Amino acid sequence: MALTRNVEEVQMSTFKQGRINDPKNAVSILQCFKEQHVWKVLNDLKTDRDYEFTKSERILAGKPITDLVEIGISAPFIASDCVGGLFRELKRFSSAGSFKLFVGVDLVNSLWGKTLVKKADRTYASSSDLTLVKLFRDLISSDWKNGCILLIADKSELANARDHLTVLRNTPLELFGEEGFHAIEPFIPIDTKLYTKEEISNMYQYYYDKRWLVSEKARSEDGKLQMMYLSAFNPYDFERLCAFN
Repeated sequence: MALTRNVEEVQMSTFKQGRINDPKNAVSILQCFKEQHVWKVLNDLKTDRDYEFTKSERILAGKPITDLVEIGISAPFIASDCVGGLFRELKRFSSAGSFKLFVGVDLVNSLWGKTLVKKADRTYASSSDLTLVKLFRDLISSDWKNGCILLIADKSELANARDHLTVLRNTPLELFGEEGFHAIEPFIPIDTKLYTKEEISNMYQYYYDKRWLVSEKARSEDGKLQMMYLSAFNPYDFERLCAFN
C-alpha cells in the first residue's frame, strides 16, 4: 500500500507520457536493494544495453547492473526509471540461469487497488498510472523463469473503517479484483489460517528466546495465555501483542 497510499511527492514521467513517478519510494527501493548481502555478487553482472535517462545521466552496455542502483540513489528524479532497469536486468539474468530469483511482495493486491495520488486536475490517479506499480506488476508477471514469486494479499486493502457490517471475503478474486486476478494467473493459493494451540505456543517460545518479550508479565505463563486469547490465535495480532510486551 506504500506505493499507492503513502506517496509524499510525485513527478510526471519523461519516459512514458501520463505516467506518474514516485522519487522517494523509488530511492527507498534502490537503497534497500543495495543493503542486501548479494550486492557484491551482482556487481559482476553486466548490462546488455545502454540506459540513457538524460543527456548527462546514462549507463552504457557492459557496465555493472549495480550502477543502476547507484545512479538512481544519487539522482532521485530518475530513480523510478532506474528501478525499471534493475528489474529488467534481474529478470533477464534469472531467465538466463545466472541465479535463482526470489520475489516477495506484501499487500500485493494494493497494486490493483485505489490510490491517494492526485493528478494535475486534482482527480485521483488510478494504480495503473503509477510507474512503480507498473514496474512491480511487470516483475511478478510470468514472462521470466528460474525463480519463485511469493505474493501476500490482505483484506486491509478492501476494508472500510466506517463499515462495521460488511464481512469481507478473502478469496483471490475478491482480494485482487478481476483485473488483478487474471494478471497473477497461474498461481497456487495458500489460505493463511489461524494458529493452532501448538503453533502459537511455538511462536511464543520463539519470541521468548529472541527476547522480544521484555516485561515480566509477558514472560510468565499467565501472560502467555492472555496474549494467546487476546489475539484470538491470529498470527498478525499475536505478533503485534508480543512486539509491545
